[in-house]
Amino acid sequence: MNLYFGNIPSVISTVLGIGILIFASSTVINRNQINKWGTRVLILALWGLLICVFVAIRDDYVLSVQASMDTGVESGLFALDSIQSTICCIAGAIIAFCSITSIFIRKQKYWKLMFYILSVAIVFKILVIEISRIVISRIVI
Repeated sequence: MNLYFGNIPSVISTVLGIGILIFASSTVINRNQINKWGTRVLILALWGLLICVFVAIRDDYVLSVQASMDTGVESGLFALDSIQSTICCIAGAIIAFCSITSIFIRKQKYWKLMFYILSVAIVFKILVIEISRIVISRIVI
């Protein structure tokens, strides 16, 4: 439980993560009643960005970036060259592409597709990081 509620950034990232999963799930369940997919894409993209910021703070990712340039600095939970970092960077690029193109392509069908791609990418990132954190915490203990 300390893994998800041990400090303020952990609590915020946990609540944001659960919230984004509920938002995406409820949107998929109610997809036939939704007429404005652009709003959903915007909310999901901004919410995803917010959760990424808090997860990076929680896992001291800034230390990993500093450690890649200065050997005297100890890395955060995930090193800059770790598989988790690589996977999340690729998923982040997909999220950025979907978000930016949604600004220029203003069609409901496109926004609906982008919502689904964003949802999958964000859920995938959450799963990669949270499963990795659980595995690392069990190895450390």
